[in-house]
Amino acid sequence: MPDSKNRGSVFISHSSANVAVARQIEESLCAAGFDPWLDYSDIRIGALLGKELQHAIEQCNVMVLLWSKPASASPWVAAEILTAFHMNRFIVPCVVSATELPAFLSRSVYLDLRKQRKDALARLGDQVKHAPSKRNDFPAVSSYEDADLRAAISSIYARQNAIVNSDQLAVSQRLQKKLDAEMFAAEKRWRYDPTIQNLAGYHRKNAYMFKHWEEYCAGRFPQDSLLDEGEHFFFVSLFGNPLDYSALNGLGNILFFKGELDAAAFFVERAIICAEAAGVDYEDAKHDLTLIRHRTQLR
Repeated sequence: MPDSKNRGSVFISHSSANVAVARQIEESLCAAGFDPWLDYSDIRIGALLGKELQHAIEQCNVMVLLWSKPASASPWVAAEILTAFHMNRFIVPCVVSATELPAFLSRSVYLDLRKQRKDALARLGDQVKHAPSKRNDFPAVSSYEDADLRAAISSIYARQNAIVNSDQLAVSQRLQKKLDAEMFAAEKRWRYDPTIQNLAGYHRKNAYMFKHWEEYCAGRFPQDSLLDEGEHFFFVSLFGNPLDYSALNGLGNILFFKGELDAAAFFVERAIICAEAAGVDYEDAKHDLTLIRHRTQLR
């Protein structure tokens, strides 16, 4: 019998495309004396990060991340990874493809399940047993901004402020459309810059608001590919720096429009916490959180 002192809850994050491997991980962890949590239900359908998933991650000691190309494209996996990080849970990556890990996990020791999988799975229990009781350390985030990039960021930021602060809808819509060319050019030229990624996410959020203004004012949020695009930009930014409070709040806004209220509240709350840690009073995020909580009460 496994030593009872080794037991602990382990959350297995995976793409449904890799469920067969996820079950092998589950069996290996059970054999090692752990209590893994693997989603066999349809809980994810219609809920990116509902209360049940949040509770499951909160109750775990460690997250085992099954990383693959499908996982890298999954918003559910992305949300689970970031939730585990912000709940101070350590993540043990297990890779089944050459897909690059999220940047903030790039220095983490991972198990390679592509070859000699049986031996690797046998080592997984030991990796989990000796995992730190805190979130993964990640490399310090720094980016170089040349004069052109600084000018582009300043220009886009100023124009976005003018768009959202205008009290005339027609003016905001016109300015939003005029910003398209500059925004898309910046995305193409500085595709890896985190600030440009955030601005691109907010550009989609604003475009969605003004495209569906009447529904937005009535508290109705139709589905639109703009939301998926914005979500992607914010996830990419957060995979580089999960403490980026602007990206956390932007992601929360996108999820609010998608009707993912539990996930929206979680990420906006983390935006406020991260901003406070940086000495910033994030009034916009506090306002957004109030709206989300009000909407939640109406469910």
